[in-house]
Amino acid sequence: MSREPWSRNWDRMSFEEQREYRDRKLAYFVRTQLYPYSQFYRKLFDENRIDPNRIRGVDDLGKLPFTSKADIAPDADDPEKFRALVLQPDEELFDKYASGMHKASRSMNRLFRGDEFVRKQMWRQFSPVHVQFTTGHTRRPTPIMYSAEDVERMAEAGRRILELAGFGTRIDCAGASVINLMPFAPHLAFWMSSKALDKAGILALNSGGGRVLGTQRIINTVEDMRATGLTGMPSYVYHILRAAAEQGCDYSSVKVLVISGERISKGMKEKISELLEDLGAKDAVVIGAYGFTEGRKSYSECSPDPTTGYHLYPDMDYVELIDPKTDEPVPEGEDGELVYTCLGGQGTCVMRFRTGDLVRGGLVYEPCPSCGRIVPRIGSDITRGAEVKGFYLTKLKGTLVDQSAFFTALANNPGVADWQVEIDKAEGDPYEVDLLNVYVAAEPGTIEDDLKTQIENELELLTEVKPNRIEFLPLDQLVERLCADGGIKELRYVDRRPQE
Repeated sequence: MSREPWSRNWDRMSFEEQREYRDRKLAYFVRTQLYPYSQFYRKLFDENRIDPNRIRGVDDLGKLPFTSKADIAPDADDPEKFRALVLQPDEELFDKYASGMHKASRSMNRLFRGDEFVRKQMWRQFSPVHVQFTTGHTRRPTPIMYSAEDVERMAEAGRRILELAGFGTRIDCAGASVINLMPFAPHLAFWMSSKALDKAGILALNSGGGRVLGTQRIINTVEDMRATGLTGMPSYVYHILRAAAEQGCDYSSVKVLVISGERISKGMKEKISELLEDLGAKDAVVIGAYGFTEGRKSYSECSPDPTTGYHLYPDMDYVELIDPKTDEPVPEGEDGELVYTCLGGQGTCVMRFRTGDLVRGGLVYEPCPSCGRIVPRIGSDITRGAEVKGFYLTKLKGTLVDQSAFFTALANNPGVADWQVEIDKAEGDPYEVDLLNVYVAAEPGTIEDDLKTQIENELELLTEVKPNRIEFLPLDQLVERLCADGGIKELRYVDRRPQE
């Protein structure tokens, strides 16, 4: 199959053309790159007696077992587990698995350009140049690797999101400006926003969020720059807009707001739209986006109407929905858990990866009723299952957190006699930012200021989230909090975030 980083017709192929293209690309990828160069999948294929040459299209993916977060995440027994999913070719593997055409091409290059050229050619194609992290066990977040081409693929996916939002169509990219409110971190939300704006050629301020530039400075900058668009996490965007409205700011220049990183509800969109109108941005549209680090990209809606769903990229990925209880595929349009397969790439590549994300509205194959694009779409009401293969996960301040990290940080601290973690929303407002409060009973003789610093540092290291408050209580009061439901079970982890 000819090398094609992305299709110019990604949103205009018929569904039959998409299927033919997808099947050819998947078969080529499995045969020439995934099986030869992925230690994890080569072992998985061999142990299950699956011939990679028999994977001729997406219908054959059912032969493969699912991949889960537990398969990727480093643990005490194997802290380097993630490396097995990174494509790592070498001379021996190339000689064993490469096609005759590729071997001939390599021989010609070696003859006329030398061994060093051949070595560097493989290094440029496969060597990771970028890393992001997703939730792992305790101290070990999972690195997700990108080659240079993977980074370009992420940027192109982000450019498509901006195009879906109106940049390059109803909004001229020349003269436009966007402020990226995503927190600066080695996470998908920040980097995809940044790379997408570069790819689209739009003037961007990557603020790093409130902890870097500061909330008040961001509020002022949106007005001073006459920003055309904003991108950020829903609760922080809401927080910014509400504060700006209280200060009487003029945001009439804002035309587009792209929000992602947390669950996006209809109520949240309506609240943000109301605030934008109060700020003078009467024609602004609020677009939701969804992504996960293992997929190395995000997807978005094309309009504020949630029925349009998230538009997928048929030339880059294949998505299926399954019943999380039976593991069987669900019919088109029915709710299910999202399972992801990449159709190409280097770095960290996953096949039949169970995200744990539950999609309401299902997966549909029909032209979008809003923009007319011919792409698969998934419902935009997506929630995370409570348990995903040994992980107990929650979104906290936009970061996916494994709750076991709280046990590691607090139960293992010799200065902590007992503890409870509580999550709430600022001012009890369901659309405001998350608050993380920690209640601790200290061991006798412990210096509370020192213990507070230890807990703050440990939790930020393990979860990448800093507590808003650490409050010390007498042991008897802490026990009362833990047994607030009558002593049936200890309430170590309490989520008081109000529902909309």
